[in-house]
Formats: sequence, C-alpha cells, structure tokens
Amino acid sequence: MAKPGVPSVAVTGLGMITPLGVDVPSNWRAMLEGRSGIRRIRRFETEGLATRIGGELPDAYYEKEEAEFPRRFRNQTLPPARLGFLCAKEAIEDGGLAAAGYDPYRVAVLTGCSQSPLQEGQEIFLGGRVKYLIVKEMVNALAAWVSIKYGLKGPTYNIAAACASGAFAIAAGLDYIRAGRGDAAVVLGADMMLNRQSLHGFNELMALSELNEAPERASRPFDNRRSGFVLANGGAALVLESLEGARRRGAKIYALLTGAGLHSEAYNIVAPEPTGKEIARAIQAALNDADLDRSAVGYINAHGTSTLQNDACETAAIKAVFGSLAARLPVSSLKSMIGHTVGGAGAIECAATALALRDGILPPTINYEEPDPDCDLDYVPNAARPAPGLRAALSHSFGFGGHGCVLVLEKAP
Repeated sequence: MAKPGVPSVAVTGLGMITPLGVDVPSNWRAMLEGRSGIRRIRRFETEGLATRIGGELPDAYYEKEEAEFPRRFRNQTLPPARLGFLCAKEAIEDGGLAAAGYDPYRVAVLTGCSQSPLQEGQEIFLGGRVKYLIVKEMVNALAAWVSIKYGLKGPTYNIAAACASGAFAIAAGLDYIRAGRGDAAVVLGADMMLNRQSLHGFNELMALSELNEAPERASRPFDNRRSGFVLANGGAALVLESLEGARRRGAKIYALLTGAGLHSEAYNIVAPEPTGKEIARAIQAALNDADLDRSAVGYINAHGTSTLQNDACETAAIKAVFGSLAARLPVSSLKSMIGHTVGGAGAIECAATALALRDGILPPTINYEEPDPDCDLDYVPNAARPAPGLRAALSHSFGFGGHGCVLVLEKAP
C-alpha cells in the first residue's frame, strides 16, 4: 500500500489492442488460453528479409479504424496515433472518466511511443509532397489528439524510452497523482513498428527470431532454444486516479499502482548489462517506492523478450533481489504470445498484471519446452495458473539505451 501521507493510485480503466484482439476482454481471454498472435506477415512484402514473421493486428482492427475515424483524421495521423487513440478511447469509456466530474486542468495525458514517424509496412517517407507531414510526424501527436478529443488540459506529452516507453508513461502518471498536481491521468503505450525498415534494422543487430517456418513457436522467452524476439504492433491504455477520487465516484478498481523504479544502465546502447545488477537495482527501487517487502510479491510479469541476453539477465536480477524466494515466484512473459510491441509493451503488460490481480489468475509463457540452465525460475509454462491468493505483482520493462522501469501493482482493497 502507499506510504503514509502519499495518495494511493487506482487503475480504473483499461484499453488494449494487440495481435490477439481489439479490446481488453478478447485479449485477456486469448492470453489465458495461451494463444499465439504471431503469423507470416501479409500486410507488406517481406521478400529479401531474414525475418518474415510478426505480430500483425487482426483484420478487425482495420475495420474498427475505418469505422471510427473520418478521412480527414486518417490523413492527419500515422498508424501509431490511431492505434493509441483507440486504446485510450476504450480505457476512458471503461473507466467512466468523462462523467467523473474532474477538473480538466487536473487530468493528464501521458503517452509512451518510441518512433511514431515510422509507418506500418513502408519506409518513413518516400519523398515527394506529403500532406500534413509535420502534423503526422510529431512524436507528441498521440498525446495531443487524446487531449483534444476529450478536452483534457493537464500535462500532455510523450515519453520515448524505447521498449520501456509505455511503462515510463505509467510511472509519470503515478508521480503526477501522488504529488497532488492532478486527480487523474490517461496513460498509454503504443507502437506500430512492424515494417520492412524495422525488420531490416533489427536483423542487422541479430535481435530477431528467424523461425519463419513456425511463426507461432518463434517467440519462446526463457526457453533454451530461444533465438530472438518477434516484432509486433500493439498498445494499451490505463486510466489512473486517486483511490479517494475513485471511491468517491463509485468507480470499479482493477488494481492499485503503488510504486515504480526507474533506472538507466549507462552500459551499452543495445546490450543489457550482463550481470543483471542494474535491473535488480530497478526492482529494489520499485519495492522501496511501494514500501513493499519482497516476500509479498506473488507474481512477476517479465520483460521476457526471447533473446539470449535479456532473459538470462532478467532471471539473474530476480534471483539477486528475491534470493531463496525466487524459486517459488511465478514469472511469465506475454511476449511469447503477442511478440514485442516496443513502446506498447510496458502498458500492455501492466494492464495484464492488473487483470491478473483482479481475477487471481496468471497468464502463461507459451512455447516453453527446453529449460535453460541460466533461466531456472518458474515461468508458468504453457498454461494459465490460478493464483487466488495473489496480493502484489511486478511488471518489468527494459529497453535499448539502457532504460528500465519496474512497476508495482497490488490487489484492490
């Protein structure tokens, strides 16, 4: 729970779009069923690429986008802004924020989007005249559109921290409310980086799986045969507000957000610090911020990218912080099912952690078949697991550049 004198922060609304579904219920159901959203890419040409698989959004998403947005809005925006906007719309409606009666000057819109000028399926811009070019390529466009649509006049900005962008936005929302500067925040992460340019670039770094003949099995976090991550599109949004305000208006509460630990490894632009000590520092900082003993943590939603280095480093960090408790601590990675959504990952995983606390059930790590001696924890392999006594959980996010954020969530009272 929150430290004395610090307002508790509640998660009261969720929105989510991933390769598994176009709303929270469909995504959560698919995650608990252990389904994979990874397929052969079909929305753009992959000839000549070493990786030809990814987590594309369902056809239903594009139908939804077509139905929701007038042509002018589509012309003024890039795919990440439209994706993130629809996530925010679901969360705002789910949380009943519009009818909450908050002063609009005390409601923030904080987004995590790492590279919004990248367009799905093509290069950034291929030359020639592009209408609304500046409006389209603004990395803050998503935050601005949500603010404009819903009349939210608190702090509105974007955070770019690579794969941890969404988690950083959530941490910023937590700080905003706890500091008393505002009453609520719409926080979200979204990216649409599945395109030829990104696949080529990540292949050059030898970061992606090339298991093209078996797409559904390509993302295999913590497994001994993991060979790289699978790039995907997706995002999620959360409505945060003070617990006092949520109770006063009778809002449903998914979970409490009680702490965050942010860090920079200052080690390498793409590789994680190999011992995991900097990740461990972020985990401990988050526990300290939440005033939570490590023994209270019953689940970790891992960053778990399915790369050799990340998974081993994250495992080492968990063992360093939790000691003998680590062997009995369930850890799972949603990226086994949806792939890596970059700026969207931290928000999707935080939202799923809130759902795990609400329902008392843990999503699995699918494709876990061959144990790795360096990854020897309980990864909730291949099937969801009931956890009726779950009281507190962590959500991990780490990214290129050494950025990291660990979030602490606790069961709603």
